[in-house]
This record gives sequence, structure tokens and C-alpha cells, in this order.
Amino acid sequence: LFSPPIFYVIKSTWTFPHSNLQDMYMHWHCGDYQNRISPMKYFQNTDVSFLGKRARMNLNEVKNLMATIDEEATRKGKVPAPTMTLNQAAACFQAGVTGFKFSATTPTGKSRNIMRLKWSTLTKYNKQHEVKAEEGPAIDPEEKARQEFVEISPDDPPHDNMWYEHDDGVKRRVPSTYKFPMLGLEDMYVMWHCGQEEAKIAPMKIFQSTDFQGSPMVKRGKTNLSEVRTIMTLIDLAAAKKGMKIKPIMTESEARECCREGHTALNIPVSSKEGKSRDILKMKWSSASRLKNKGDDDGGDGDGDGDGDADDTAEAEAKKAGGESDAEEAEVEPEADPEDDTLADLELPEAEVDV
Repeated sequence: LFSPPIFYVIKSTWTFPHSNLQDMYMHWHCGDYQNRISPMKYFQNTDVSFLGKRARMNLNEVKNLMATIDEEATRKGKVPAPTMTLNQAAACFQAGVTGFKFSATTPTGKSRNIMRLKWSTLTKYNKQHEVKAEEGPAIDPEEKARQEFVEISPDDPPHDNMWYEHDDGVKRRVPSTYKFPMLGLEDMYVMWHCGQEEAKIAPMKIFQSTDFQGSPMVKRGKTNLSEVRTIMTLIDLAAAKKGMKIKPIMTESEARECCREGHTALNIPVSSKEGKSRDILKMKWSSASRLKNKGDDDGGDGDGDGDGDADDTAEAEAKKAGGESDAEEAEVEPEADPEDDTLADLELPEAEVDV
């Protein structure tokens, strides 16, 4: 009983579960016996109204997700019953979960495990799929890239000879379906200096902001390129200071060696505020961009070489070397923060940084 005295099927201390999809399906059909919560399929909006408007929206979204699973399970002969055991609900879930249609991989190429997805994340994917269905059949990005690729000309320099002709007739260094890579710092450095030969993408260091015009899938291409250029140039300067050769054309092993020598210039703390250690070379480049020079709080000098000579102009030199300008940045609209680290991998953005 609450005050005012209205009876609910849930406790006043209950909070809306933000569990993964399978656990939510169990809550939906079987409830939470341990905490004496009824199956959520019997909930009404009034039962969650004490949690506010968002809870009522959550209940409606979950209801739609569960209906999709139940319909697919029924189609496959696993009909959900009014009352089910956990084993029966699990069998229905396994049969019905394939009712969702979305990519099995993230924008960065990682496998996506639907069992681990939060139901709220899947809600967003489902909405995106519905929008795309209304827009018409999806275009295969790889096929589109093959169609746009321009045959290599012997007149082009060997490190800058891969071009894509977009629908507007302009040749650019990336296809119109290109997604800006959210890689680890070291892998991004390799891509910066070496490109992606298999994917027919030139080294990113020769990209121009105009290469992202006409690419609707890159919402933040110019800003991303500017941020990557800054941290890559900082690494280059520090690696060169330590005697490494920053060549116009580098092999992957050469690039990795330079990155390992120069990444300390970013002056990123080696541990988080909670005391967890960081593998800086593997952290997303977007996280490295955000955390660079945070080590100054610990008495670092900012240049990563431990010699105590604070290099206050290092980042300014990096931006100057990268050819950045305030005018160019002003053209770019800021991107909204992703819902969680998944959406940083989903377009969805592991910060995991997100695009």
C-alpha cells in the first residue's frame, strides 16, 4: 500500500529493470519470485506511474519487444502460455529472438551478442530498422563502395591512388557509405599512416575534410578527422624527438613502433579515478583525445618524456601541423553524446566511444 492508499502489484521500492533482453523476457512472463513481483505482462501503466512518465514509456517499449519475440516463437510452434516456468519461457525466447532484424556486427566490425544487449538498446535498434524499412530496401555498403571505386590511375601517387566517385560526381577518398573508424589508439595510428589496403582506403593522414562531404553515414567526419589529426601529430612529434623516423609511407610494424614510442606525449593518466589501470594503446582514440593532458594533474609536464620541461605549445604545434582552423570547426555541428558505450560501437555510440 502506498500513501495515498492505492494497491499496486509491485513494491514502492521497485525500480524498472534495465536488464538484458533474455532476463527481461523472464521478468515479463515469469515475474520475480524472489522479490514477489508479478509477471510484467500483467502490469498496467498505473502500476508504474509512481516512477514517472519514463517508466510508463519503458513499459510500452518492453511490451512491443516482448510481442515481437512471442509472435516469432508462436510462428515456430513455441506458443507462450499465460503461466510459464523459467524453462518454458527460455524455450520460447530462443525460438522468438530471431524475430529482430538488425546487423550482427557493430560499425567497428565486432560481433554483436543479442543475449547481452540491454532491452533498451535493442529498442533503439528496432526503431532504426523500422525507419529504414519505411525508407526502402537497404543498400549494401560493400556493394555500394565497389560501384563507386575508381580504377587506379598510373598518374596518381602510389600512396594516394584510391578514389570513390559519389553520386554527385565528385571523387573522394572514402565511399559514400564510409563509417568513421572508432579504433584503439595504436590501430588508429596504423590506419593514419598506412590506410586499409584490403578495404582500398588510403592513409588517413592525407584525408581532407571535403572527403566526408556527401557521406550521410558520417555525422561528425570533419570533427573526428580534426581530433584524430591532433593526437596523431602529437605522437609523431614525440616519436621523432626520441629518434624515430616518421616516413611519408610506413609499414604497419614501423607505425606501431612509432606509436609505442610517442603515445606518452598525450600525457594520459595510466589509471582511472577508481584506480583501474588503463591500456592506453588499446583505448579508443576518442577516449585518448578526451583524456590527453589529464596527467598534468599528477605533476606531469605534458610531453610524456619525463624530463620535466613542460611543453605548453605541443598541442598548438600539432594543430598547426595538421592544418586545423577555427573556421573549419565552426562548420561542424556537435554530435550528441551516445546513450552508452554500446551506442559508441552501434551508431549507436563501447565508448564505448561512439560516432
